[in-house]
Amino acid sequence: MITQMSSNLNLNKLKIVFSLFLLASFSTSFGQSKSNIEYGASISLGVGSAITNAAIYKQYSDTVLSKSHAHFNKGIHAWVIYSLGKKADLQLGIGYQQIGFARKQEGLTFKNYTYPGIGTGRIEDLSNTEKGIVYNYKFNYLQFPLMINSYLGRSGDFKWVYNFTAGITPQVLIKHSMVANCIPGYSIEGENQFKFDSTGFDARPISANVQVGLKIEYRETKSKIYFIQPLIGIYPMSVTKSNNSAIPYFFSLNLGMLFSSK
Repeated sequence: MITQMSSNLNLNKLKIVFSLFLLASFSTSFGQSKSNIEYGASISLGVGSAITNAAIYKQYSDTVLSKSHAHFNKGIHAWVIYSLGKKADLQLGIGYQQIGFARKQEGLTFKNYTYPGIGTGRIEDLSNTEKGIVYNYKFNYLQFPLMINSYLGRSGDFKWVYNFTAGITPQVLIKHSMVANCIPGYSIEGENQFKFDSTGFDARPISANVQVGLKIEYRETKSKIYFIQPLIGIYPMSVTKSNNSAIPYFFSLNLGMLFSSK
């Protein structure tokens, strides 16, 4: 019963966020009736980590303290862009994004603890093999980015256009998981990867990040535009509800194509 109520609550929150997204889109469209409209899609690739509470790892008997390690993020988005005049435009999107961070245990020796569920939870190997594990904490979101692109300049042939980007991205949690990978050449009970359907964190169902960066456009024709959008971002609040906080930060690169309505 409780699980069903939680699912209904999350669904209602998703409907509210999606309705706000549509309202913002239509309001801008009617308010800018003479504006040019562009639409398209992009893929997102990047790296990230997180500011975390070290006490988290003591909870899992991490006798060899793990260290921060880069995590590869990925995503895909659809975009609608409304011109706000010659100097700015509004970029609205909807898409999927995986955000995460990683921790790495190095120099593991006999009887050191690992994450529960990985073998016996301790290193049983007495060999001189180098032993290490990388823990990848993954948070998968349905995102609704809202960004303003401010004009910075253009090339002499008008093909390249440069913009400063700033915005906020509300998002709804789809799922979170943790994948532990043994370093190359090492395995535990014949396995080198272990998957868990939870990160061990009490993840928030709704969160948001803020980001700044650039939007660089190459206008092949009046109606076809390629763009690169490097962004750096951070979550103002922890993506978890418990005392075991995690505040992700990231660098991402949107690579995409837009089509103009004119």
